[in-house]
Amino acid sequence: MKPVAKIKSTLDIQLDLTRPVEDLTEVISAVIATQPAHRKEILKGLDIAIRDALAEIQAQEEKEQKVDDDSSGKVSQTERRGKQGG
Repeated sequence: MKPVAKIKSTLDIQLDLTRPVEDLTEVISAVIATQPAHRKEILKGLDIAIRDALAEIQAQEEKEQKVDDDSSGKVSQTERRGKQGG
């Protein structure tokens, strides 16, 4: 039996980590250019991944802020509402 040919569409990427936004934008543009029929699907997938990552960062920042507020003796909005009766 003959070996089956393997065909891969790959993009070898080198990113300059001193300018990640510009380089990632170029990568996204290059991928979309090769997949015009799937452009919307690709961008929606990226949008979901970016929103999830931003939500994670936001949650971490809020958690850190609460710890900072608690350690400095500040009263959070929730605690104020509870003391005021809602």
